[in-house]
Amino acid sequence: MSTSSRETRTILFIGRPGSGKETQARRLAEDTGFHLYSTGERFRELREHRDALGQRVKEVYDTGRLMPTWFADYLFEDALLRLPYGTGVIFEGTGRWRAEAELFDEVAAWLGRPYLVVHLDVREEEAMRRQLARAQTKERPDSNSEDKIRIRFREFNEHTQKAIDFFETKGKVLRVNGEQPPDAITAEIREKLGLRLL
Repeated sequence: MSTSSRETRTILFIGRPGSGKETQARRLAEDTGFHLYSTGERFRELREHRDALGQRVKEVYDTGRLMPTWFADYLFEDALLRLPYGTGVIFEGTGRWRAEAELFDEVAAWLGRPYLVVHLDVREEEAMRRQLARAQTKERPDSNSEDKIRIRFREFNEHTQKAIDFFETKGKVLRVNGEQPPDAITAEIREKLGLRLL
C-alpha cells in the first residue's frame, strides 16, 4: 500500500450496488468526524427539484442508470475544492467510471490529498437480495425491481470495475468482505485503516 492510513484524510467508498457503501461511509464519518459526501444522496436531492435539472436527473436516476461522468465529476470536484485545507472527507459513490477515477486521482494529487479506497466486495446474488429487501422499507426507485437492479449491475461490471482496477494499479484499494454483518464490516474497515485517521 503506497499511502498509509496515518496521513490519509480522504477516503473513497466503492462497491457493487447494494454493498452497503452508504451505511459504512456514514459510520466511518461518525467515527472520524470527517465530512461525508454521498453522490447518490446528492442525486436524490436534485431529483426532488421541480425544475428542468430535477426532471432530467429523475428520468435517469429512476431507471437505475449512472449519471453522465461530467455531471458526477462536477459535483465531486465542487465538493472537494470547497473543503477547508486539512478537513477530512469521505466520498461515497464517486469514481464509478475509470475516467472519474483518473480525475479523482488527479484532483487529489493536485490538492495534496493522499487518499485510500475502501472496496466493499459483495457477490451479485447477495447484493440483489439486499436491494430488494431495502425496497420494501425505503423509497429507492432506482432499485425497486430485479430489472432495474440488473441494469445497475451491468453498469458496475462495465464501468465501475474498471475504476476499481485503476485504483488497484495506484495501490490505493483496501478490499473488505462486504458480506459480513454490518458491525463486522465496520470492524474490518477500522482495522484496515488502523483508525490512525483520528
